[in-house]
Amino acid sequence: MAGWINSTQQQRDHNGQRNICAADGRPGTDADPLVKTTDGWRVHLSDTTDPANGFYGQQQGS
Repeated sequence: MAGWINSTQQQRDHNGQRNICAADGRPGTDADPLVKTTDGWRVHLSDTTDPANGFYGQQQGS
């Protein structure tokens, strides 16, 4: 999971929340892993692919 993360997400990571979605507080899963958004948050892949979600289209490129 290379790429840029923001300072608040870095704090979440250091507090043991690396696999917890910043949008809904649930862990990432094999079926819906966490990805990084263009502004540096970790959210579920489904958050970035659902047009009704505020994170739609915001997945960082690999």
